[in-house]
Amino acid sequence: MSGKHLIVTLIGLPGSGKTTVGRQLARRLQLPFIDSDQVLEQRLGCSIRAYFEAEGEDRFRDNEEQVIEDLS
Repeated sequence: MSGKHLIVTLIGLPGSGKTTVGRQLARRLQLPFIDSDQVLEQRLGCSIRAYFEAEGEDRFRDNEEQVIEDLS
């Protein structure tokens, strides 16, 4: 797989098990696991909940989309 990268993205509702399944899948595929929520919170400097409440859904989604794009 020279020069190629495998990216697996899990999408689902909050609490649906994406992180749990993602960690298990990464371990089985011997790939790094990156939680986009953790990356987003690091960039925002606060919890997703706090940002969402302070700035609203539209601004949150814009930031979320940018993180996903950057990670892809």
